[in-house]
Amino acid sequence: MKEKAWAKVNFHLDVLKRRVDNYHDLEMVMAPLALHDVLTFKRLNEDTIKITESVQTCDTPEDNIAYKVANYLKETFNIKKGIHIHIEKHIPIAAGLAGGSADAAATLRGMNKLFKLKMTLEQLADIGEKFGADIPFCVHSRLCIARGKGEQLFFLKGKLNIPLLLVTPNLRVSTKEIFSLVDMKDIKNVKITTMTNAIYNKNYDLIAQALYNALEPFAFQKYPEIESLKRHLESEQLDGVVMSGSGPTVVAIDKDKKKLRDVSLKYQEDFQVHLSKIT
Repeated sequence: MKEKAWAKVNFHLDVLKRRVDNYHDLEMVMAPLALHDVLTFKRLNEDTIKITESVQTCDTPEDNIAYKVANYLKETFNIKKGIHIHIEKHIPIAAGLAGGSADAAATLRGMNKLFKLKMTLEQLADIGEKFGADIPFCVHSRLCIARGKGEQLFFLKGKLNIPLLLVTPNLRVSTKEIFSLVDMKDIKNVKITTMTNAIYNKNYDLIAQALYNALEPFAFQKYPEIESLKRHLESEQLDGVVMSGSGPTVVAIDKDKKKLRDVSLKYQEDFQVHLSKIT
């Protein structure tokens, strides 16, 4: 049995305040990508969890978030059968695209089907929140506004179907580290309504102009190469360019797929490059 794990991008990411639990209240527009990992699930007779990956993401299988989610479900629902989960990786790792969260969400959906747990997506999202703020979004994988730590989802109607280019430097960026650098006095707080109105009205040009990520200055401070990459992509005269999540992936959108393909060729030697689209 197979389950797809879709990546995400942020078209708007604002930091509203630091919370007493040391997290931050966020306001985001999140969108699912066609780019995805593929998880294959196989029931085992022995009571064990086996995780294999096409690309190693963790030091041990037990460190993998998919393992932690699977273990939680086995314990919570008293599942005595074992499970082998193979993760075919396509989403860059620690890249601001929610690759680990997407795999965790696919594990929730896959085990729910395989072991007939009969949980709704909302119930799966509630479990996912225990393991990561992006997992509820990845469970649903629908265009939405996300608030709180990212777990409060408000779905937006329609699909954007926007072609995009993802360029990822060879860095593994820690989300926790980038948020530790955030100084609220340096956040300019851009209203999310510009982006949501543009989406509602299917105004592509305004969507491209309204791309915003409040974490960029802090990621650029720690990793100047991300800023350099963004400036280079901006010089290509594409419709819009923004960093996704806490980085380091930089996203460029353009109506002209051929132009995106031509630009992608310039970066393939030194970066991970993916042509994809918002679904």
